[in-house]
Amino acid sequence: MIRRYRRISQLIVFISIFIIPLLNVFEITFVKGTFYSLDIGDIAIADPLSIFQAMISSKSFLMVMLVSTIVPIMLMILLGRVWCSWMCPYYLLTEFIESIAKKFRIKLKKPTYSKTRNTKTNATRFITLLIGITLTGIAGIPLLNLISAPGLMSSQALVLVKFHYITFEAAFIIFLLFMEFFYYKFWCRYFCPQGTFLSLFRNKKGLRVEKVVENCSNCYSCIRTCPMCINPMEDGLNYLCHNCGNCIDVCPDNKKTDTLKFRF
Repeated sequence: MIRRYRRISQLIVFISIFIIPLLNVFEITFVKGTFYSLDIGDIAIADPLSIFQAMISSKSFLMVMLVSTIVPIMLMILLGRVWCSWMCPYYLLTEFIESIAKKFRIKLKKPTYSKTRNTKTNATRFITLLIGITLTGIAGIPLLNLISAPGLMSSQALVLVKFHYITFEAAFIIFLLFMEFFYYKFWCRYFCPQGTFLSLFRNKKGLRVEKVVENCSNCYSCIRTCPMCINPMEDGLNYLCHNCGNCIDVCPDNKKTDTLKFRF
């Protein structure tokens, strides 16, 4: 059930990256922009990482820049990394690839659960982010925007709709999707700078997956289905968890009594 709602949300966002520039072509500009920066009427909403890079590269601070990050940051504080699993267009395509692989019986190399591996995975993600931010400060340009999968997809959609072509940046997205066949969720799990930066705003009082009974059947269905390869029964606050809800949907014990669920 959660997966159905999540898919609807993903498709709405994916379609919107084409609808918004199309409306702009017809001079309907109430909504305009990309996932780097989006204007809805008089409300400006910006990617927090893009704004952070802008402040570092320009060595200046403007309150209007910080205000534009309030909506996405509050979303993360209250609901966790729902952007990644419920809205990110790139993540939607990775799930589409997973479906294709399953249909054609292509076995994706999904890692097995390991607490040690997940610690190393988080370390890789944050080291990648730190290196990117450091290079941004040195170069004076927002370098991480150049590898923002959702940002690039929305900007390419805008270019395609408005000017009827795509740029070389699309090759980066194609490359990432190709790699998904060989390394399961490798970009989202190990490198995505946006997802990593947003995970910093996780809050213990925000939405998380939690095991609400002391004992369960220990079938480990939740662990096997988790796209981030964590243990949902224990790791609901892990930086890797993006509240997709797959573990809740698949849990057989939930059919008898609430066992694994979203909680604030």
